Amino acid sequence: MCGGHHHRGRRGYPNREQWVERLQSYREHLEGELKNVQELIERLGAPSPSDAPPAQPA
Repeated sequence: MCGGHHHRGRRGYPNREQWVERLQSYREHLEGELKNVQELIERLGAPSPSDAPPAQPA
C-alpha cells in the first residue's frame, strides 16, 4: 500500500484493483457483523432459521 494514499484514475474514480480491495474489506466487515448478530441471537435463545421446520405445501 501507499501509506493510505490512494491514486485514482479518471475523474477521481477508483480503479479495478481499488474496487476489489474495498469490496473485500467490506465483505470481511459484513462477515464480522453477521457473526455478532448470530452470537446475539444464540445468547437470546432464539432458534436459528436452519432449526425451523420446513414449510408445508398448501
